[in-house]
Amino acid sequence: MDPKQPARLPKLVSAIAAGLAGLSCAAAIAQTPASPATPATPAAQGMPATPATPAVPGTAAGSQGASPGVTQIQPPKDPLVERREARQKASAEYKAKKKAAKGEYKQDVGAAKQERKVENTAADAVAKDQMAAPKQ
Repeated sequence: MDPKQPARLPKLVSAIAAGLAGLSCAAAIAQTPASPATPATPAAQGMPATPATPAVPGTAAGSQGASPGVTQIQPPKDPLVERREARQKASAEYKAKKKAAKGEYKQDVGAAKQERKVENTAADAVAKDQMAAPKQ
């Protein structure tokens, strides 16, 4: 190859165009919400929309939509998203356990206070009886 010859521009341009097209497709797929509750329409799948025509049995025009047996495959989740969801779940479980333990603790403390209050009133009554009793 002669260094004075220009690089093959058409090959370089087509390679760059193919790379950009791939990136734009990947970005478009990443930005679309993947929820199975949304109906699969040709416009949502990137196909040109066709005018609405009534589905007549036996015609090919009515069979352009997704068949009932087809399920939409969701892309795998990002590891960072999975980690965040796992941490949120663990945090929620911890908070629930903490709340239950705190409620149990408060009940135990309340029961102990009631027992101590009963014991103190009984001890006060005994002390008053001893002080009020005539000495012989």
